[in-house]
Amino acid sequence: MYYLGIDGGGSKTAVALVDDRGELIACHHGGPSNPVSVTLKEIEKTMDDLFGQLKQNHQEQFSQIKSVCAGVAGTENSHSKDELRLLLKSKFPEGTTVQLCHDALTALYSGTDGEPGIVNIAGTGSITFGVTADKNVVRSGGWGYLLDHTGSGFGIGRLALQKVFEAYDGFIQPTMLAEFVLKRFRISSPPELIPVIYGTSESRSRIASVCEDVFAAARLDDKEAVDIVKQAADEIAKSISHIIHNHFKGLDQMNVVLTGSVFKSSDILLPLLQKDLPEGVKLILPKSPPVVGSVIESYQVLHGTCPEDFVKTLHDSFARGD
Repeated sequence: MYYLGIDGGGSKTAVALVDDRGELIACHHGGPSNPVSVTLKEIEKTMDDLFGQLKQNHQEQFSQIKSVCAGVAGTENSHSKDELRLLLKSKFPEGTTVQLCHDALTALYSGTDGEPGIVNIAGTGSITFGVTADKNVVRSGGWGYLLDHTGSGFGIGRLALQKVFEAYDGFIQPTMLAEFVLKRFRISSPPELIPVIYGTSESRSRIASVCEDVFAAARLDDKEAVDIVKQAADEIAKSISHIIHNHFKGLDQMNVVLTGSVFKSSDILLPLLQKDLPEGVKLILPKSPPVVGSVIESYQVLHGTCPEDFVKTLHDSFARGD
């Protein structure tokens, strides 16, 4: 008996084939599968390419897959959800259990090993999800980079660029951020940032990339950078606390999984978050990618719970890169 996990996003999709002990048989990566950003035809091509790679080397194991879980971004807002579910089911023999779920659930499970809790995903954008014991998904934030709070790569980078220009105009004292940002974009003065940021399809990702410079400057005690990091941590903590207050009140312990590129600087962020969050919150940085959460859910769909030895073997297998 084999299990298949799928983690689908706007830029890439991962699939992982695992046996009934939790050993990773194969893992492959392919193109996008978010139905908000690509068509069903494009998603089908991505899946066919990935499944084809699995079949090429593991035909027998692929034919014995009993449960599939696909955590795909964008499905909660997509009119194509039912069509996507049918598309996935068509790729496997009749009798194979195929589940299409919110990618927040699989991101959470990669850190909680199948237990309910909260996950904050902070990359270019930022969103917080809560997943209850009955797998009901609630959310806070995630309304797009122009409307969201500052607890994201874009929000942090935007604030940093504002400080760079405020320092250039003389409103605040010089900041180390200017030196780091100019070096990043290989320019010599802040006005040269204008064509770098405006009038390009890459402006959002370029602004978000400045997040790295903010954390670098904060480690050197640059006042403006430290203030930006504190503001971001405060916004993330508010989002998490909001979901706890409204959906998980009264629990002695709450698992909170933190994922996304912003948490590469967890050494700075975690102490700030822990200070602002309610007592009993356990912050978790997943040791495995979200596709592991998909595998765990594919197992739980059939068996109800996931045994500790399966989960341990699964994490160990991914850590080895089998």
